[in-house]
Order: sequence, then C-alpha cells, then structure tokens
Amino acid sequence: MQSDLSSAFLVLWLIVAVTFSYATYWAFTIRRVLVHRLYRRQATWVGRMGVYFVALSSFLTLALSTGVSSLYVNVVGGLLIGSGFIVIFAWMDSTIRVARLSDPLFRDTLRWSKLRYFLGFGTVGGAIASVISAIMSGFSQVAPFGGALFLGAFALLLSASRSGDITLRKHLTWTGLCTFFLWLGSQVQMPLSRIQFLVQLNLPDVITYVFVAAGAYSLYRSAKSLVPLGHVSIADSTEPAVLQPIVLTS
Repeated sequence: MQSDLSSAFLVLWLIVAVTFSYATYWAFTIRRVLVHRLYRRQATWVGRMGVYFVALSSFLTLALSTGVSSLYVNVVGGLLIGSGFIVIFAWMDSTIRVARLSDPLFRDTLRWSKLRYFLGFGTVGGAIASVISAIMSGFSQVAPFGGALFLGAFALLLSASRSGDITLRKHLTWTGLCTFFLWLGSQVQMPLSRIQFLVQLNLPDVITYVFVAAGAYSLYRSAKSLVPLGHVSIADSTEPAVLQPIVLTS
C-alpha cells in the first residue's frame, strides 16, 4: 500500500510537470498568432507562469523526496518560493486590471484598485519572510501562499462574470480556477499532515498534488481559451499587426 501511494505521488508529479509544460507551450505558441496586444500579453503571462510552476513543482518534489536539507538547497528553495509570492501576485493583479477594462460598467471588483496596494505590501513582506524562514528552519517550513491568492482567485472569478468580452470571460474563469486550485493545494498540506494515519500513507502529498494538477489543467485551459481571438495563420503573425479596438458585448 505504501509503495502504491508513493508511486501515485510520483505519477501525479509527472502529470503536474507535463501539464504545466504543455500550458507553457500552448501559451507561447498562441501568442505568435494573436492579433491584439492585450491578448498577447495575457498569453505571455500564462507562459511565464507555466515555466515558474514547472520549476517550483520539480524542485519541491526532488528536494523533498530525496530528503536533502543543505543550506544551499534551503536558500534556493526560499528564493524560489519567495519569488513566487511576488510573481503570482503580479500575474493576478495584471489580469484583474485587464478584466476591469473588459467590464462595460468598468466596475472595481472587490475595490481591487485600493486592495492591491495592501495585498502587494503583504506579499512582499511574505516573500522576504519566506526566504528568512527557509534559511533558518528549512524551505519545507515556509508558510504557504495565503489570503492574497484566495482573494485574487475570487476577484478573477467575479470579474469573469462581469466581462463583456466572451473570450476574455473564459480566460478569466480558467485563470481564477487555476489560482483557486493552487491556493487549495497550498493550504491542505499542513492540516492533513497532522493526521498520522494520512501521513503514514503519504496521502497529504497525494491530495496536494491532485489540487495542483487541477490548477495545471486550468492554466492550460486558460491559455487555450485565447485561441478564438486569433484567427490568423502563422505566416500572417510574422507581419506587423495593427491593434484593433476590443469590442465588448453587453
């Protein structure tokens, strides 16, 4: 039973890495054929986040499975996790502001224009604290992504329902689901690790990676949802494109 669950854990990690990699491939490929600058920027964000998540999931899996805990590994882990706090927040913030532009009523979801400053300062503080915690106690003791990720996911899903652009609505929905599943994956590890029976079966790790895999799939769908916006060929994409205004439907 133990070996079966360990194998399941490794299979889930492989699924996560491959799915994030595929999302990255799709995002950068789609970017070449999209006409509008706004959507190319969104595709670029998705591609870059896919690269980051592949690096993070691979590092955590290899480091934790081998039990390596040297100072060098802790520093690298702290920097990788800490930078993630900032990069993920920047991605959410940029996408939420794009969502507001697509809202016919230009509504400020969750008063994000003001909330973003509070969450931004908290995110930077959390990033610094994670690096210090990793050096002092090991990267495995770093606190998980918290409120900013949850609020960002909620704001994205709410913004999706308000968007007047059909394709952006799909993109925002999948992006919101991605961040929500990643938030769940970052939160369940600690409470489940307190249940000895689950720990003996490696179930906390398996359950965590199930949520992360769902987030990876959502990121892939987030990239793929931009496809209907770029009905041009690869050859056409090599020519300079004139940015057309976004038509918002009510």
